[in-house]
Amino acid sequence: MLSEREIRAIAQTIIRAEKINAQVKFLPYQGFVEKAKKSPLVKMALEKGSDFYDLNVPSIFSHKTNTIYFNKKMLSKLLHDETISVQKKFIKAITYHELFHYLNKKRMKKKTFKAAIFSENKAEHDFKKRFPELAALGKRIASKHEND
Repeated sequence: MLSEREIRAIAQTIIRAEKINAQVKFLPYQGFVEKAKKSPLVKMALEKGSDFYDLNVPSIFSHKTNTIYFNKKMLSKLLHDETISVQKKFIKAITYHELFHYLNKKRMKKKTFKAAIFSENKAEHDFKKRFPELAALGKRIASKHEND
């Protein structure tokens, strides 16, 4: 499994190349869960009875701090049986996905469920359009762990 340092380096390289003012941080699992609960989508899933670990969320973007947060436990769950090459591509995929949320920031002034769904759909659409191979890889890994 890639180290936190390697993951951070991949994400920071992309952020610099895209000229986006954002940070990359790792949070311990419980801190990551607390940060993720601020997302209307995660909040609704948890209210419907889902367990956070089963949501398979490896990263989140905070509009408030312009920060991509990663969690090693969730990344390890999703990537433990993947090659280093695939792990690197997946980190690129989720970094770009989160950066599309950054670009949708203007639409997320209100933290409503409707705004979050719009941002997620727009980020996914733009990501697939610009990086179809990375989007397909992300979808493959996510769907592989849907029932974990």
